[in-house]
Amino acid sequence: MRSRTTTNQVDEYVERLSPEKQLLAQEIRRIINSSVAHLEECVRWDCACYFFYGPVCYFASSRSGIHFGFFRGKELSDPHRRLVSRNGQHLHVKIRSLEDIDEEYFGDLIREAVHLNQN
Repeated sequence: MRSRTTTNQVDEYVERLSPEKQLLAQEIRRIINSSVAHLEECVRWDCACYFFYGPVCYFASSRSGIHFGFFRGKELSDPHRRLVSRNGQHLHVKIRSLEDIDEEYFGDLIREAVHLNQN
């Protein structure tokens, strides 16, 4: 019997991005996975999505970079006031370069979003 190797959907999603966006997406993905180890990772709604007792966060390609968003973003404390929304989208942070990525802040948002889903 042959073993079958499957590729993670998010790996495929990231591979289809432009090289500049791939770099941003890989860094966001690393932060998500290192912040909370038990999140389910998949592609839904044309986004890389993360679930734990429901949807937690996502990242998606945008015209100018990557959107890193939260399904319950309106309930997050967002002390740096970086979460934005346009046309009814979920609240998200616009990431255009590596300088826009704040690992500690993003990790805090992810953990808070997971905590919201647990309660």
